[in-house]
Amino acid sequence: MKFKPRKLTVALACALGAGGALTMLYAGTAAAQVKVDVTGSNIKRTEAETALPVQVITRETLERENIQSAAEFMERLSVNSTTGGNSITGAIGGTAAGLSAASLRGLGSQRTLVLLNGRRAAVNGSTGGAVDLNTIPLAAIERIEVLTDGASAIYGSDAVAGVINFILRKDYQGAEAAAYYGSPEHIGGWSQRYTGTAGYGDLATQKFNVLVTADYQKLGALRAADRPFSFSAYRPDLGLDKTSGNTVPANVGTPSGTQNPGNPACLPPFSFPTTKFPLQCRFDYASVIDILPPQELWNVVGKATWQITPDHQAFFEGLYADSKSTGRSSPSPISQATFLSGEPLLLQPSSPFYPHAFAQQAGIDGQPLNIAWRSLDLGPRTEVDESKQSRFVAGLQGVAWGWDYNGAVAYNENKFTAKWTGGWLQGSIAQPIFNSGQIDFFHRLTPGMIALLEPALIREDVVDGKTTLTTVDLHASNEIWQLPAGPLALAAGGEFRRETFETQSPDVINTGDVPGFGSAIPDLAQVSRRVYAAFAEVNIPIVKTLEGNIALRYDHYSDLGSTTNPKASLRWQPIKEVLLRGSWGTGFRAGTLIELFNPINFSSTGSNHDDPVRCPVTHSSFDCQTQFNAELGGNPALKPERSTQYTLGGVWEPVAGSSIGLDYWHVEVKDVVGQLGEDTIFDNFARSEGQGLIVRFPVDPATPNLPGRINFIVQTNQNIQKLRVEGFDVDLNLRFPKLDWGQFRAALHGTYLIKWEQANVDTGQLVNFAGQSTGGVATVQGSVGFPGSLPRWKHTASLYYDYGPWSATVTQLYQDSYKDDTGGGIDRNVGSYTVWDISGAYTGFKNLTLALGIKNLLDTNPPASVQGQAFQVGYDPTYADPRGRLYWGSIKYTFK
Repeated sequence: MKFKPRKLTVALACALGAGGALTMLYAGTAAAQVKVDVTGSNIKRTEAETALPVQVITRETLERENIQSAAEFMERLSVNSTTGGNSITGAIGGTAAGLSAASLRGLGSQRTLVLLNGRRAAVNGSTGGAVDLNTIPLAAIERIEVLTDGASAIYGSDAVAGVINFILRKDYQGAEAAAYYGSPEHIGGWSQRYTGTAGYGDLATQKFNVLVTADYQKLGALRAADRPFSFSAYRPDLGLDKTSGNTVPANVGTPSGTQNPGNPACLPPFSFPTTKFPLQCRFDYASVIDILPPQELWNVVGKATWQITPDHQAFFEGLYADSKSTGRSSPSPISQATFLSGEPLLLQPSSPFYPHAFAQQAGIDGQPLNIAWRSLDLGPRTEVDESKQSRFVAGLQGVAWGWDYNGAVAYNENKFTAKWTGGWLQGSIAQPIFNSGQIDFFHRLTPGMIALLEPALIREDVVDGKTTLTTVDLHASNEIWQLPAGPLALAAGGEFRRETFETQSPDVINTGDVPGFGSAIPDLAQVSRRVYAAFAEVNIPIVKTLEGNIALRYDHYSDLGSTTNPKASLRWQPIKEVLLRGSWGTGFRAGTLIELFNPINFSSTGSNHDDPVRCPVTHSSFDCQTQFNAELGGNPALKPERSTQYTLGGVWEPVAGSSIGLDYWHVEVKDVVGQLGEDTIFDNFARSEGQGLIVRFPVDPATPNLPGRINFIVQTNQNIQKLRVEGFDVDLNLRFPKLDWGQFRAALHGTYLIKWEQANVDTGQLVNFAGQSTGGVATVQGSVGFPGSLPRWKHTASLYYDYGPWSATVTQLYQDSYKDDTGGGIDRNVGSYTVWDISGAYTGFKNLTLALGIKNLLDTNPPASVQGQAFQVGYDPTYADPRGRLYWGSIKYTFK
């Protein structure tokens, strides 16, 4: 590309993206010399292509490639990773099932800075560390800019992985309405979306503009039983048995191990014996869950601009977004292992449902039976998660005394609510009923038994979280000195922000009185932090073809002290067709408020594990292939993370309209804040036990020669050595000669991961996890039990065709294969994943645009995986879309 103002159309900029990610191009003419703001700098410039690699997706590309949400956009972006992020497909069975969060470079959502119009958004109230992408109003977005060079000295040195800037539409006049509907060829997973936009006022003539956008989306659930790759937790073809020992009919502890009086009949299709557990009944929990939760999203965005004078402009922004998801997981497991106290669930011999023949055969007739049961007839554990985001911004921008300035006051708030609507039981009410002998644990419950347990069901809000972010900022820039090679430009500014976080729960959650929840979660009274920042940036033209940029940022944290972080970059354009660039900088990330102060609580491990000491002796379902409790929580003693990063690359435009871009990037983070992966703990069991990471109950008198059962493992936050990641980003953009029968354009954007190294907790040596599954080992994972992977190569390639009112798009999404999460040193790969999308649009009718398309044209199923982190079984839900072939159509009408 020519790195001077050039005659490029906006359509070319739209076409040059792969999956919507493209090298930054702006339309302009050689005569216009229009200065623009570029993400990563506070200095306006006529050259949009800077020394920092910035990728841009335009509104047209979002529509053309059928991207319906900010979360879907991030999933298609090659620099984004499932490691360290969250997605709606991967969070079934956990709190915040609807949360979607970005993770650039696989460094974690807490290290990825998300901006709206260049200013921070409030983080989600359930995690305290990540912006929920579902609250980003895609219908109001003009373009998205992704700064892939991390640790910005401009927006915050905590942007270790990079910056994503969602930029709102402005100065729009008229109105438009659009509707979209998509439905898979197979049952479940449909979606619909309706948007409306209206703008009034011309800044040039009327001196004002008002813009309002509303966006509504609804997504249907997809059940695991409705797809051949996810229908069961028992997959002998994959050597996979993730069935549960809490089942119907109930399993019973005997001196020779766990057995079942209903074996081998059990209760198909819900429970059955397996090869690994031939004397038990095992519950197929995966067959009764959703693999996509139903979700409802809506938001309203308003923006008003007032041209006070030709040089001064006032602006106001308002946003309200509501994201609601319903997570349905398997019915509650009820046993000694699922009560936080470890109290056994006993069936007395006096019960009419006591299996005397079975107990006599096992040599325990007349003794209370320790059972493991599943509350199948009480329905799935159902949680409705709702995230409400509010945002208000008021500011001034313009030119004063020759300086371009921009300043604003902003308030952001996120409220998160988790409500249980079915399936969960209050232990203190349910336990006496269970122990009364009135419940038949070996058959389906009668209506009378269900009515007996009804008072124990929990139907109320169980978590209320809130975060707020208040900011005041001002920055200004000007050309202060004319050098022989051009003007020396300076930018300077300051920022104040105050962050708060708090959570509240009812007594039943505070005390952990919920079997199967595994946690007592205390309330967290509001904690807060104040940050003061000052930053400066200077752009230096060294010679006509070479310029340098130096930026410096000073931050003072009210709870951690001060830090100063520099950034330097060079931009060299030896000839007009070639640009070479490089940058270096440092970063500083204080632990989020929840990483520091979240109260100690308990969850379950994502995978099933064995107690290597007890399991070979007891063969009990409490010790073998079970999910153990995991202690989670904050750590006020955490040290801040410090990072160093650099990039080196360039862009070559051999002919007008076609370009090749290549950038190498390297990031190193020290004193990484995270949780030890559960696989790391269990794979080094003796060391973990010696370090106090395995906590046991007291010795059981029935097995005096064995240590007590595992109570929980410790996964509280700590500083864990360091991370080092490096790779290449590739951009290919082609514009073919225009023909009589149409114009073709093509693009590819890809990322190759050379290293993703994490320090070994024992030796400190870096271990490379590139090309592997990371759910049980990565310290950056957003939550326990969340899968993730690091394929070496990922790309999106697009071919565009335009002919008059007709247009067509073909897109390929590709992810490389990677080593599966198998454990035990078994070598197995998850296959590569390729999806083809096609679409077409027609604009020949006045004011009307019609579009049709097919996503996943070849109906490609997710490749098989034995990952053990997610509730979904048989595939990695963060790696592939489970919906299959999907047909969609949309209509847009513009009122003029």
